[in-house]
Amino acid sequence: MKKIIFTFLLLISALMIFSFNKTYADELSIKSQAYVLYNTNNLDEALKLLNSLPDDEKDEEVFVILANVYEDKKDINQAVENLNNSLRINPEYYKAYYNLGCIFLNKKAYNLAEKNLLLAIKYNKDFAYSYYNLGTLYIKTGDFEKAKKNLLKAIYLKNDEKDFYLNLAYAYKFLGKEKDAKRFLEIYNSSK
Repeated sequence: MKKIIFTFLLLISALMIFSFNKTYADELSIKSQAYVLYNTNNLDEALKLLNSLPDDEKDEEVFVILANVYEDKKDINQAVENLNNSLRINPEYYKAYYNLGCIFLNKKAYNLAEKNLLLAIKYNKDFAYSYYNLGTLYIKTGDFEKAKKNLLKAIYLKNDEKDFYLNLAYAYKFLGKEKDAKRFLEIYNSSK
């Protein structure tokens, strides 16, 4: 009798593990498919696929992908809502802060952009694009010394991104450092 109960319990456990793994695999599959659709500019299909997930199966990454789709579709309110949903799940998710920072930067809401980009950096100090966009923000607001500092950090982290060099050249130009501006502009032009 003990052997039958043990076998029954083992079978139930295996079914539960399979069911959990199948659900997890399905979610991964939907996320992966949606990401491919998004990257190939099939926004409506990506949206349809992501929205087919039950809310309790959407993680912070799903909400960021949803936000990207809505932003590309020019529905900024939905994008911001999805990024906030992402942060409700994981208040330290740097990609959500980064995307919020970029949205606010584009909207010229510089205080909100700065706040979110600094939070993105707080939670991932190695993501070069946060520093780049923060440097861009400082160029737009006239704080060229902070712009230079952040753009140098972006280049330190990712030295193959040519736009980083162009913005750094602008920062140096506005700081009156023509020689440095010219040097970084040459790097930018040589990497085309």
